[in-house]
Amino acid sequence: MKQDSELGRLENFVAKLLDRFNALQADKAKVDELLLERDESIAMLQDELASLKDERGEISSRVSGLLGRIEEWEASDKESGDSAGGERGSSEGGVVQGSLF
Repeated sequence: MKQDSELGRLENFVAKLLDRFNALQADKAKVDELLLERDESIAMLQDELASLKDERGEISSRVSGLLGRIEEWEASDKESGDSAGGERGSSEGGVVQGSLF
């Protein structure tokens, strides 16, 4: 009798272990799936970040070019204003700002 009860306890213990093991395997599968989704999301976000950095660099270059053209235009406008004998625009602190329009 004693052996039957010990064997029954052992069977119950093994059954509980197997149930826990199966539950852990299911949890691991869920975590693996979440990890895969996260890795895909990270890769997508890294690609988007690289694209946005490229776009930012292009925009920065274009803005720098526009600012350079405006500075050249202001310099040529100032020279033509000085040679005509008068200054156009308002003078503040010794800086002459010509009209852009």
